[in-house]
Amino acid sequence: MDTWNALLQGFAVAATPINLLWALLGCTIGTAVGVLPGIGPATAVAMLLPITLKVDPTASMIFFAGIYYGAMYGGSTTSILMNTPGEAGSMVTAMEGNKMAKNGRAGAALATAAIGSFVAGTIATVGVTLFAPWVAENAVKLGPPEYFLLMVLAFCTVSAVLGKSTLRGLTALFIGLAMGLVGLDQISGGRATPSRRPN
Repeated sequence: MDTWNALLQGFAVAATPINLLWALLGCTIGTAVGVLPGIGPATAVAMLLPITLKVDPTASMIFFAGIYYGAMYGGSTTSILMNTPGEAGSMVTAMEGNKMAKNGRAGAALATAAIGSFVAGTIATVGVTLFAPWVAENAVKLGPPEYFLLMVLAFCTVSAVLGKSTLRGLTALFIGLAMGLVGLDQISGGRATPSRRPN
């Protein structure tokens, strides 16, 4: 019950007028960032990180959350209207929403994306708040068998959505697998590079 009370207290703090203004500003900037291809929410947050030196920590976190959610929604605008996803998460929106726009239902597609983003974001936030301790407790128990099954699931998922060209899909799959197999350097923690021996 303490988690539920903390969640309600968080909503009460976020609903103050100044924090709502920061959320509005963050969503506005995030939507503009999401429309622009190449600038993702992580880049926008990184560029605006110095704002935390002058703003209350709670307001700055609400501001950054607004940027993130606004950017994730903003990518759907270009996906629906121009079939150009601004974010990786908007690719499915481009496939379905652009068809609706071509049929004269662009307004309905944009409204569905906006309402869906708000409802899904709210449900996800509440779900993470309630179930994060349980998920973290079970995540540390994952071992090699579970990771192997996750990789099998990834292979099955990719093979199910290969599209028309099986060769291109498998090529992309194995390139991604090869990039993922590059381990971490045990000394510096960076990506391992071939060592050069002196002559």
